[in-house]
Amino acid sequence: MRFRFVLLLTALLGTSAFVYNLLYYAVSPGADDAFADYQACIAAPGAGAPAADPGAYARGVLSCTASHEREKAWWILAGLVLLALAAVAVHLAAPRLRTWRQKLEPLEPEDDPEDAALLRELRSLVAEAGLRTAPRFLVAVGRWDVGARAFGRAGDYRVQLNETLLTRGREDPALLRAFVRHELAHIRNKDVDITQLTVALAVVFVPLGLAPLAVALAGTDPQDLFGVTWRAAVLVALVYLTAAAVSRAREHAADVRAASWGDARAHLRRVLGVPAGRPWWSRGPLRLHPRAERRVAAIESPEVLFRIGFGECFAAGLAATVAAAGLHTLLWLGFNHLGPRDSRWVVALVLAPAVVAVVATGLWRAALWARSDAAPPGTGGPRTLLPALGLAAGLVLGRLVPAENGILRSGSSPLPTAAATAASLGLCLFVVLFLRWVVRGATLWLPASGRLGRGTWAAGLAAMAVPLSVLLGWWLMLYDMADGLGPVHDGARADHRAVAAVAALEPFWPWAVLEHPLARLFHEWTPAVLAVVVLWAFPLAALGRRGAAGPDSGWARWVVVTALAGTAVLAAALLGTRVWAHAHVAEELRRQGAYRVAFHHWSVAAAVVLQGVVAAVVTAGLARSHRSLGRPVVPFALLAAFVTGCLATGVIFAGSVAGGCWDALALVSGPCEAGLDAGFVRDTLLRTVVAGAASALVGAGIAAAVVSLRARRPGAAPAAVSVPVSREQRGLLALALLLAVAVATTGLVAGTPGAATAGAPPAAPPAGVPGGAARACERFDEVMGSGASSADRNAGLFDAVRLAVEGGNAALAMAIQDLVRAVPRGDLSAFTDAGDRIRAQCAREGAPLRRF
Repeated sequence: MRFRFVLLLTALLGTSAFVYNLLYYAVSPGADDAFADYQACIAAPGAGAPAADPGAYARGVLSCTASHEREKAWWILAGLVLLALAAVAVHLAAPRLRTWRQKLEPLEPEDDPEDAALLRELRSLVAEAGLRTAPRFLVAVGRWDVGARAFGRAGDYRVQLNETLLTRGREDPALLRAFVRHELAHIRNKDVDITQLTVALAVVFVPLGLAPLAVALAGTDPQDLFGVTWRAAVLVALVYLTAAAVSRAREHAADVRAASWGDARAHLRRVLGVPAGRPWWSRGPLRLHPRAERRVAAIESPEVLFRIGFGECFAAGLAATVAAAGLHTLLWLGFNHLGPRDSRWVVALVLAPAVVAVVATGLWRAALWARSDAAPPGTGGPRTLLPALGLAAGLVLGRLVPAENGILRSGSSPLPTAAATAASLGLCLFVVLFLRWVVRGATLWLPASGRLGRGTWAAGLAAMAVPLSVLLGWWLMLYDMADGLGPVHDGARADHRAVAAVAALEPFWPWAVLEHPLARLFHEWTPAVLAVVVLWAFPLAALGRRGAAGPDSGWARWVVVTALAGTAVLAAALLGTRVWAHAHVAEELRRQGAYRVAFHHWSVAAAVVLQGVVAAVVTAGLARSHRSLGRPVVPFALLAAFVTGCLATGVIFAGSVAGGCWDALALVSGPCEAGLDAGFVRDTLLRTVVAGAASALVGAGIAAAVVSLRARRPGAAPAAVSVPVSREQRGLLALALLLAVAVATTGLVAGTPGAATAGAPPAAPPAGVPGGAARACERFDEVMGSGASSADRNAGLFDAVRLAVEGGNAALAMAIQDLVRAVPRGDLSAFTDAGDRIRAQCAREGAPLRRF
């Protein structure tokens, strides 16, 4: 239930951000200018330059719309703060207000012997429930339906007993006890505060959410009204359906707990058949209580409480990406210096715990139930395909809902573009793998006793949120940048052709896997390294617990020997290649930067492939014995690949240093020194580790499939038993974690490469191309002084902005964009100001304008 409440908060965050975002567009004094600016910024020439930088389009749009984003963020923040304060106020006042409205009266044991006897019975039930502090029991005089209700807040819990229930309870004490036990179970489960907060949020959302939404819709342009309305309807439905789901979940949990006290089980079945007299609207999707037959089924077989299906995961994904749009806007108030990749990762890092709390924890609870003594014999582990598809579908649909899509892109199709669709299909695949990893990790962490401490739950939530945040952040960036990736791909093709003209570098795809700007943007990203480490460190950390047992398969020996052997093979291959290149390749060719780029690329590629081979060998060696114990083997394979990747990076740079000391190993003769560019080493290390992890997953998957096919043949599997984890195995895990910390620290503190060092210059041209800004001025002057058509003029201005960016003159590029934005608004003042700035920048570049 608590996790569904987190889902409700996430849905409210996204819906409220949508409402106040829409209200900003509808009633803000500068809304008309804001709309025109957004349209111009999205279509501004130069948004995709330079081609080699995949973040250029997003950065251009963000910097162009910065002032409006900050203003809009204050509107959203003010609405959220007002909603939170109102909900807290209603929550604090609700107990007294309900007591007054329902005319509830306390029991009077001093004056009424029947009340005294009743109070003694109630106190015995409180003791049975294990409550330290008894709630206040109040009588609802004149309520003719048979029922009771727990309400209030921490320190002031109250239980309402309807008068008819007390009347019938004198004749049928078991009926009274069943009702009271159910309400006391709510207090014992600590769900009363959550329920009251849910009610408070649902109530205050009417005047602070629905009313502003109605005002915003009334002020929305008619051509945008349909696109905005259906999005609003989806979000409002999400809020209230989630609130109803919170209430239904608490009833199941209270039923199961109350059924475990005394003779309550049989009497609860009878209570569930008593008519509740609820209004018609609460019997459909918005019903606050589950159907009686489902409640009885949960009492008889609690496994239904441990299932998680498509619907819950869909709602979690939808709420997360809807909230992402609002959080991304709020991020402008304090972290507007973040780039498009890191800003989306920060948003995903905030939302990932909420998704994990619903989806991953649901899967762990299902795995926990399967291991418990109460589970029927033969109960298998949780299914992951439907939850994964539900989560992925919710994430993708939630990206179509933000208010900007209904206003700024009202004339376009609501469906994602082809590139965004491809990214979303990739998301589906990785979500399936992620949830499978979650379930397999549970087999290591969950003990046979079926009990798990709160600290382990918290650590598990935090660990599982790391790879999910990286996955969501990366997908959000690709989805939003989909329209601007064409020039990026063209630039990667051009870089490949330039290097392939000098050295063997065909086909294109091996180059793209490591050198494509998008690939490097991911591989050379510290959060991606953290995600890779968590994939093996979190499952294997279970072996480091006190008294933990692991498979007696010699896994530590397999990891160490395979990693060292693989590294030795790579070292011999790289040194042999250096000797061969020095002897057979002309020095003039070896001195060319493109040749060194190719050599470094193939060195890293060899290290990446090696990690896949190492993972396959470890998987093949351990799979059958681990499978007999129901233990996963892939984390061990990933650990071996990670160690191999770190050692392989050392071998690559050791060869470069050795080439400066021994001429036979040199591509280019150089000094015998260990001076290496920290940024270049960092990027190579991160790229080798992250790309190697992907290679390791492929290798481990292939090896596991082969072993599985061979296991079907007749023959006994190797015997394996669980034994206590040895000191040497704990030491190996500790050293691997220290190595992971060192890699992550390198990713955080080392700079980015600037020039070519260590024998491998960057393939992409450096920023600040000499003369680029001057050529931008010449191109701008030529375009503005010609009588070209509007389309040709825009194409020419695109070239001018691109040249300005490549020339390192961001002020000139921004001035040209400001001039273009001023045209559709008819803003002569802004047009003149931008023109003056362009003239000043061009004069500074030594290329004064002559025709503009």
